[in-house]
Amino acid sequence: MQHNWPSHIFLQTTFVLSWSSGFIGARLGTQDAGAVNLLFWRFLLVSLCLLPFVLHRLRNLSWAQVRYNAVIGFLAQFAYLISVYIAIRGGLPAGIAAIICALQPLITAAMGSADQQERSGRQEWLGLVLGFAGVSVVILGEYSLSSTRLELWLYALPLIAAITLSIATLYQRRQSVMGTDHSKEGLLMPLFLQSSATLVLLSVTGVPLRLIELPSSAQVWVAVAWLTLFSTFIAYLSLWILLTKLSATRVSALVYLEPPVTLIWAALMFGDAIHWTTYLGIAIVATGIAITRTARRVPSAGECPQR
Repeated sequence: MQHNWPSHIFLQTTFVLSWSSGFIGARLGTQDAGAVNLLFWRFLLVSLCLLPFVLHRLRNLSWAQVRYNAVIGFLAQFAYLISVYIAIRGGLPAGIAAIICALQPLITAAMGSADQQERSGRQEWLGLVLGFAGVSVVILGEYSLSSTRLELWLYALPLIAAITLSIATLYQRRQSVMGTDHSKEGLLMPLFLQSSATLVLLSVTGVPLRLIELPSSAQVWVAVAWLTLFSTFIAYLSLWILLTKLSATRVSALVYLEPPVTLIWAALMFGDAIHWTTYLGIAIVATGIAITRTARRVPSAGECPQR
């Protein structure tokens, strides 16, 4: 397998960059469009692209499949993404949003520790406390050192996103334990159903409030294409391929590279400042993650990731 290392490095690099690209695309698009509007056009394009590939299977869908994917779509796409996009639209740097969202594996581990041994549960809660401490250092540093003073509630939105994604992961895991693991139905159909459910929710939310309109800015359409191609299709395809070549634990470890990659990417692309407190906070969060990973196996990278 040694001769395959260049392809493995390429796949892993593609995976990290494509999943990090979601925060960058959100920053790019929300500069000229609202969060709901940008997400509506993204998921409309995603759904239309997927429809020809799943159309022949739609008539065979069960209500249980639709319901399961609708719940995942609501939690892991609609609630997660709209929280992150509103925060970035409000001025929260993409890298800071990524760091706060990095608490998701820690929150998931702590929420699911009730079924684990007592010692393991203590380690997971300790990891979560350290994770919150690291994020607090990042937020306090950004709030005090940044030239732009943001409202504190903007920092809470990525945390809400991390919680909803954790709930989605636990729901997916419980359905798997109950023998109803619809995530094994392939890649395209679940992605189509979840994206379609998100599109319906965005329509129900955005149309009455007049938040959806045809973008007139070329930058918004670039962001829509960016989020569709890189943050959806390439991200999920690279994840799918990596899970056939590497263990789920090794793939999940790559997710932790997302915050620093996003931070550096945003600094290079948008000129976002990186304060020393941000580096300190990332180190503390990484320590919390390391403690949690020694307590139990980290959830599979295939469990409800979304950007």
